[in-house]
Amino acid sequence: MTTRRRVKTTAARTGRVDWLLLAYRLPANSGLKSAVRRRLTAMGAVYPANAIAVLPESPAAERAFRRLRSIIGEAGGSAQVLRAETIEGEPELVAVFNTAREQEYAEIIAECGNIIAGIEAMTAAGHFRHADLEDKDAALKGLSVRHETIRARDWFCASNARSAVSSLAKCHAVLDAFAKRVYKADVGSRTRIDRG
Repeated sequence: MTTRRRVKTTAARTGRVDWLLLAYRLPANSGLKSAVRRRLTAMGAVYPANAIAVLPESPAAERAFRRLRSIIGEAGGSAQVLRAETIEGEPELVAVFNTAREQEYAEIIAECGNIIAGIEAMTAAGHFRHADLEDKDAALKGLSVRHETIRARDWFCASNARSAVSSLAKCHAVLDAFAKRVYKADVGSRTRIDRG
């Protein structure tokens, strides 16, 4: 069972979520502030208060928090990894997680729209080049990887998760249709060269 499913199952069964908190203080001149925040954000943590990051409890979250605690300690700061149960305010905390994931999904949706618009513009201009196909294919692969990362940390099922999946599917379909046009144009140009 994945961590995400375990969080949802635990919440459904008990009506609550167990949390891990990383409360930390960095030395003033360490330069770690943005690096620590980037790492925490990358793993899906949110900040209910300054220098306090929160994740639903899981072995992976605990390992990550312990690693960061060690890094912070080595830099001369201090950090504590705490296990917590929300007494009040859990819906607001879950909403913060969902808002963060919704923003990430919205970026996926927008990027899919950009890829589709680019393909439509090339199609309208009659540009069916392998280089363009490769660029769009690489962009879509990157989006798919980003989507999987977001989905893995979407513990509470953000509202636009399905829209992101739908956008990716549409983008794949448009790219596949464009690829057929590129291949057809390639065959046509080779036939003309052979005849010439």
